Amino acid sequence: MKKLTLKRLDIFTPISKEQSIPNEEFDIDNFLHFPVITHDDGSIWKHGSLYLLSKLKNYQKLSPKTLDSIATDLKHFKEYCKNEDIDYLSAPRKVLRPTYLYRSYLQQLLREAKISPNTIKRRMSAVVGFYEYLINTEEIEFKFPLWESGIASITYQDNQGFKKSKQVKTKDVSRVVSTSNPDLFDDAIVDGGRLHPLPHEQQIALVKALKTIGNTEMTLGFLIALTTGARIQTVFTFRKKHFERVIKDGENEVKIKVGYGTNCDTKFNKLHTLIFPSWVYKKVRIYLSSPRYTKREEKAIHIFDEQNKQYIFLTNRGTPFYAAHDDLYRHLYKEVPNGATVRQFIFTSLNKQLKKDGCKFDFSFHDLRATFGMNLLDKLMPLVDNKELKLSHALIHIKERMGHSSLSTTEKYLNFRERHKIKEQAQDNYETYLMELLDE
Repeated sequence: MKKLTLKRLDIFTPISKEQSIPNEEFDIDNFLHFPVITHDDGSIWKHGSLYLLSKLKNYQKLSPKTLDSIATDLKHFKEYCKNEDIDYLSAPRKVLRPTYLYRSYLQQLLREAKISPNTIKRRMSAVVGFYEYLINTEEIEFKFPLWESGIASITYQDNQGFKKSKQVKTKDVSRVVSTSNPDLFDDAIVDGGRLHPLPHEQQIALVKALKTIGNTEMTLGFLIALTTGARIQTVFTFRKKHFERVIKDGENEVKIKVGYGTNCDTKFNKLHTLIFPSWVYKKVRIYLSSPRYTKREEKAIHIFDEQNKQYIFLTNRGTPFYAAHDDLYRHLYKEVPNGATVRQFIFTSLNKQLKKDGCKFDFSFHDLRATFGMNLLDKLMPLVDNKELKLSHALIHIKERMGHSSLSTTEKYLNFRERHKIKEQAQDNYETYLMELLDE
């Protein structure tokens, strides 16, 4: 099985060899970077590809990245069926139902520590959605049910931190059986992934390594993430227009809106305000006036209707490190820039320099977001302990700074801190040290 990506999928109804009309089942006439699953001989897997196409009929369209993830999981399921000689369109006996066989296979991979519980949930969600499509749309019948449904009551915290409960529909094939007790000393925070905050000595080592390497774009990008909590898609879709304002003397911070309508991406395109330390904001403005940036901007093939919509971070070939969702040129890329160059920089240049400096440690760009959250919490906790600030107010402040939808996500940072007994330190001196370190 293979997964291919069409740069542009045109959606229409042909009425002759030369003519076509809009397809009434879809409210769009094209989709950029549509995944297609094929057999080894190049023929299209009919049911899998039709299921992916059906996703474009939804009122809220999936992003190409999400659709590609579903395609990847379906490809994995189809390959499993092929290798095990399983007919995914048949359930002749209860013990041979493809959904249960596949789930047992995933559970075995979990026991062997080859995949995580979240991977099982994601893959089974794709498979269940696929079969719901086959049953409801393609009207394919199975002799035995492919899962058992039930109702469960779950407790959760709303955005204000109040506990609430609701009933949800469940499917037994989507449940994950834990193979071990949870690690009470797990060093990860679950916030859009498993994040690992960097302690101060690693943060300092990271900044020193970046300075030694001398890649200005990477240094500024990492610095923005470390001091604002911005995700990779936000950092690398900033435009020149976001740094046009000349700040006044005495301004310690600069607020920049990101998300829907700002030309700068956020998770789920959610509107959010990032707060930049003024010294970081100034460094970006200096960079934008430098010959280095001008040279890269001149190499850019894609010119926007307004010059200030150009990305602030461009490769030496003039292409963005990350293409925004509203980038009109997305369809021209064979592979849309999605931060792969940044990840490659970490894997090669940065890790190599850290090892050379004698302080090798593994981390991802997204870990900088968790590091920002922990730094902010460490800054506020002394005020909480001195009764100058309520803990609830501190958590709400962090929630707003990080753009969390739920306070329960923010509380994970507090739980992490208590679990690891992180020492309380004021961050003002630390940030000053980082600034001075880069200016040496």
